[in-house]
Amino acid sequence: MNLAKSEQAILNGIYAAVAWLFLDFGLLFQEHGEQTLSVLSSRPEMAAGAVIVIACIVGLFYKSRLAAAVLFLLFIIPLLLRLLQGAFPSTMLLLFSLVLLYFFLTAVLGTFSYQQLLTQDQSSDQPD
Repeated sequence: MNLAKSEQAILNGIYAAVAWLFLDFGLLFQEHGEQTLSVLSSRPEMAAGAVIVIACIVGLFYKSRLAAAVLFLLFIIPLLLRLLQGAFPSTMLLLFSLVLLYFFLTAVLGTFSYQQLLTQDQSSDQPD
């Protein structure tokens, strides 16, 4: 993966994270309506999750490997736990989840590749 493809994979990861955040808030709003903010305030783990995802999005702007890995894990662990419990999502939601999972995985690979390529470029520019 070259530098341009790495940057594009990271940017796609940012888009996927924003889409995931909008999907979660949209589903929450659809389920609770006008009480969405009170539900968020009464369940601090939901608010903390949203704050962590926003922090990871900001981290991806800085091409952070940690932010990409945390975002990937935050997405896949609850999905796997729900699947192991037998709570299968609808076909469209599963398809959307797989697409987001792909973008999060490529963002992780993109950040690692970007940092490696950046380190190689810096070491090759130094005089011997």
